[in-house]
Amino acid sequence: MSNWDLRIFRNDLSVFIKLLKREKVTGDFSELDTLLDKIDGKEQIEYKIENLAFYITGRIPGTRPDDLNYCQVFLDHMLMVKDEVNGDCDPLHGYYFDINISVYKSTKDTAKSYTSSWHHDRHSNIANVKFTHPVYHFQFGGKKMELIDEEMSVLSCPRIPHPPMDIFLGFHFIIANYFNNKQYPFVKSLLKDFDYQSIIKRAQERLWTPYFKAFDSTYVHEDFTLEKVFPLYLS
Repeated sequence: MSNWDLRIFRNDLSVFIKLLKREKVTGDFSELDTLLDKIDGKEQIEYKIENLAFYITGRIPGTRPDDLNYCQVFLDHMLMVKDEVNGDCDPLHGYYFDINISVYKSTKDTAKSYTSSWHHDRHSNIANVKFTHPVYHFQFGGKKMELIDEEMSVLSCPRIPHPPMDIFLGFHFIIANYFNNKQYPFVKSLLKDFDYQSIIKRAQERLWTPYFKAFDSTYVHEDFTLEKVFPLYLS
């Protein structure tokens, strides 16, 4: 499938890095340059990225405690594409997507970190699960949340259905959800940019289009079925 062509992905990554630098998106994205250097030696799309950092100055509405004004969002992400990709199966055989968040009082007062995290998981075997378990889902918590506070309880449920994301869709998700588009002009600028839109649309075609077709009763797919992507729905 052409959208999974390694050359297309590499070109998109190269253009994407230039866009982030041009728009001065706040963070440390040097891992993307490293990935760009390594990808030429690959035969298919596969990568592992750790601690890709986004920096947000200013309070995010709804944050508690309410005197926190500096946020660091870290993305850990691994994606591995199957050797043979067809339209009838999940194209991925390896995947994780973790968002770890540290919030501080200010850029100059980082003595105490307030932490939260989201884990986006792939669970292909749902035959014998004890709780509702969408094949791709978000969970609040994760390893970063364990034993932070003796009065805190973190549950593994609910598991919230959400389609898989590659590095482009991951950026899109974080920029749209964590950056105030009035405070950070690059949010709207990127969303209006033709190259950015084209890259995101190709990523959507790779991962989101087959996923959302599960809601079409005439669509036949081995992995993206309504029962698997949204098991709460009773047909």
